[in-house]
Amino acid sequence: MSHTCHLRHSKSLWSFICLFVAIPAVAHDLYLMPKTFRVKARTSIQIAFHNGDDFPESQAAARIERLLEPQVISQQGSASLKNLRVDHTVVLAEASITHPGNSIISVHTKPNGIELDPESFEKYLRHEGLSHVLKWRKKNSESSQAGRERYSKYVKSIVQADHSSDFYRHAAGFPIEIFPEANPYSVKVHGTLPVQVLFRGKPAEDLQVEMSWLSPDGKAETKIAGRTDAQGRLTIPIHSAGVWKLHTVLMDRCQDPAAADWESFWSSLTFEIQ
Repeated sequence: MSHTCHLRHSKSLWSFICLFVAIPAVAHDLYLMPKTFRVKARTSIQIAFHNGDDFPESQAAARIERLLEPQVISQQGSASLKNLRVDHTVVLAEASITHPGNSIISVHTKPNGIELDPESFEKYLRHEGLSHVLKWRKKNSESSQAGRERYSKYVKSIVQADHSSDFYRHAAGFPIEIFPEANPYSVKVHGTLPVQVLFRGKPAEDLQVEMSWLSPDGKAETKIAGRTDAQGRLTIPIHSAGVWKLHTVLMDRCQDPAAADWESFWSSLTFEIQ
């Protein structure tokens, strides 16, 4: 896994950097929470952008100016989400679901930069299962150095109107995406959902995938589902009905050391199990 950090001068990156000193500030996951995942065609639904690690709670509202191309994608094309606004700790928007079948709601963020002290950065790496970065830092005597990171987030949710379709497989066009290899709306409790993670169109191997679910009785749990195989695949055990979130992070050495030490790509996917 390799990529190039395209910022040529450190000033252009650090001019918009936000510095954080605690791990919770860095590890915020961004994910979409439709008000309902099963809808009627030709209706509008409210979408909440959640930002945080205490699923399903949102710890802080994302900055609207950093949210790029919020849209709903269907077999008939794409349409922008409307009326984005901050409401306490979430960003809200409206999505028009115009046709039956599965639709994909997606958004991604502008790249941002942070610098973490050594202890916080190493804790963050362990939390996200980025063992190759920990090993690289140890091998290259960087474990005691601060970590400079450029990160961006790629977020999607699958909803279903009236009946299922095969559009759940459709790509949002992100560098990193989690693809279900079966329709989540056809998977039953105690079954499994096979997924594949692709990075720039190729299998993303050895990524830690985290799964969270909110059962109908309001109980939420988060566990590590496992790591992707050589084909970027992993099977998710479905323990409960309700809302589900999958999350993973890919990180590699930034090819422009003047801009950042590392570059990360975050991915999340939400859906509902009947």
